[in-house]
Amino acid sequence: MKKIKLLVAITLLLTSTFKSFANDYAILNTYPLLDEMKSAKKQQNILDKIHTTIIEQKYDSQEQLANLKKQFIANLEFISKGTKVTTIKNKIEELKLQWKQNNYLLDSAINNKMYKKEAFDSLAQLSRTLTLINQLYAQSYSRYKRNSIMKSLVNSYIQEFSKTKYALNTVK
Repeated sequence: MKKIKLLVAITLLLTSTFKSFANDYAILNTYPLLDEMKSAKKQQNILDKIHTTIIEQKYDSQEQLANLKKQFIANLEFISKGTKVTTIKNKIEELKLQWKQNNYLLDSAINNKMYKKEAFDSLAQLSRTLTLINQLYAQSYSRYKRNSIMKSLVNSYIQEFSKTKYALNTVK
């Protein structure tokens, strides 16, 4: 009897593991902060492009920088409005504050090479904060995924065991 119970437990565990891997894509699509998480990742690319624009200083660098700053601000507003998780919201507010404090350095670095080091330092600070935000989104998604898998497993087992079962009694 113990071997049968062990075999059933192992079978259920393996079945649930395969189900959870199959449902991972579906879980990601239902994650309520998916768009905000993607926008936060885009923010890092925008910061990299700003960094490259300041280094290259081509004839249209000011125009490129203005467009990148608009994109950064738009994405920043989007993720700050959509996110309800307090820890992420606080980090986004910190990022907004850093952006407001150091925004002028980027324009100064385009116009004058003397401000490049300060601009790069401010971009590095923004990048560190953004990396923390992306890590918080990853943790939030991990918790959401774990909870969704558990809910799915519990629901599937409840449905399985709630079906009508007949006992075969033998009388001697």
